[in-house]
Amino acid sequence: MSAVIARRASTGQRAWRSAKVRYSCLLILLLLLLTAGAGWIAPYPHDEIDATASFSGPGGQHLLGADALGRDVLSRTLHGGRMSLVVGLLATLVAVSCGVPLGALAGYVGGKADWLISRVVDLLLPFPVILLAIITKMLLGDGLVSVVLALSLVLIPFFARMARAKALSVAQLPFIEAAQGSGLRTGRIMLMHVFPHCFQPVLIMATLSVAFAILAEASLSFLGLGLPPPAPSWGGDLQASMSAFQLAPWTVLAPGCAITLAVLAFNFLGDGLRDVFDVGERFL
Repeated sequence: MSAVIARRASTGQRAWRSAKVRYSCLLILLLLLLTAGAGWIAPYPHDEIDATASFSGPGGQHLLGADALGRDVLSRTLHGGRMSLVVGLLATLVAVSCGVPLGALAGYVGGKADWLISRVVDLLLPFPVILLAIITKMLLGDGLVSVVLALSLVLIPFFARMARAKALSVAQLPFIEAAQGSGLRTGRIMLMHVFPHCFQPVLIMATLSVAFAILAEASLSFLGLGLPPPAPSWGGDLQASMSAFQLAPWTVLAPGCAITLAVLAFNFLGDGLRDVFDVGERFL
């Protein structure tokens, strides 16, 4: 046990020495703190309308300007980041929670279970996120749940296929045969031996999946399939402000830059972890 803890501590120290990992983590932490504390940091409520401040430029009472309804752009961006990041993190968490156990079970047990799970994954894999968003919106209506479910269904096949490949390789190792010979049950073997071998690639894929989910949520909101107004989100604010881009470019630049920073931060974190762990798989 002490050897495992020491090895993990050494891996963590090596990861932190990577400039990509270190600066990406700091940027992600900053984004999380700003969005989590939006209620205290934002100078105005995100839905406060001031007709006299319509399209006010940056500076003065509105640091980043105001939109067509006179709402403070900084406040909208901070509160919108809370929703966008929550969607990205929740969608990835659901995908990991469903995809990894299913893939590991298919790879380790094999047989009919492998065939059934693989067919379901193959069925979900080609579905575009827009089509899934339309279907879930029709079934569940507008809201956070339908968006998270649509993005999760897109991501689950990737985690399942990765976990299945890892489980197939681990199942052939001698210590698995020894565990089986000692009478350990399948669930305990998977928990103790199969899942730990999936940790590094799952962690890398999860960081990249958060970036994908944030970008996908912004795309869905831009198309009117995401969180309904007046709920703030980066994609929704982009869609609402595009028609006034030439008149008030700050209404587009603020959420656009926020999306760019968040996606780059998670992508660089995934790339840095992949370099540290020396994992050769190509994700997403």
